[in-house]
Formats: sequence, C-alpha cells, structure tokens
Amino acid sequence: MAKRSRCECGKVKRKYAHRCDACERERNEKRIAEALAIVQTGACPDCGRPLRRNLALTGWWQCSQHGAEGFRADPSQPACEFQTFTA
Repeated sequence: MAKRSRCECGKVKRKYAHRCDACERERNEKRIAEALAIVQTGACPDCGRPLRRNLALTGWWQCSQHGAEGFRADPSQPACEFQTFTA
C-alpha cells in the first residue's frame, strides 16, 4: 500500500495538495482578513497612495499608481504594483 502524504499538522492531505483542507482553509481566511484590513485603511501599504477597485473581478483592489502612465492617479509619480483580492 502506498504511503499517504501528510500535511505539516500531521493530517492526511490530498495527493497533489500542499496542505490538508483544514490548514488550507485557515490560510485562506488569514490571507483574506489581512487583505480586508489593508482595504479598510484605504491606502496602499507599499507607497501610501489611495487604493481603488478594479471592477473586472469582484474583490480586486489595486494601488491608484498601478499600471501604465495613462491609468495612474499621478503619472509623474513612479508606478506601484500592489494588488490584493478580498472575498
């Protein structure tokens, strides 16, 4: 019988997964909570400029300095690559 793959916590994980379902769920909840905290401040954690929603996908937030010069809030300032997703 093949040896079962285990998570860091010791639980059995799926064959091609990096973590068990419980650890993966916990990790995702933590990531979403961190993203929501950043979005609630309304400022980019990298450069301090305001955040804006990208309406292409639900929950997609970007720094207002993200993208090409024509899409930035202030084209004279350098670009910022910060993006995050919330649930």
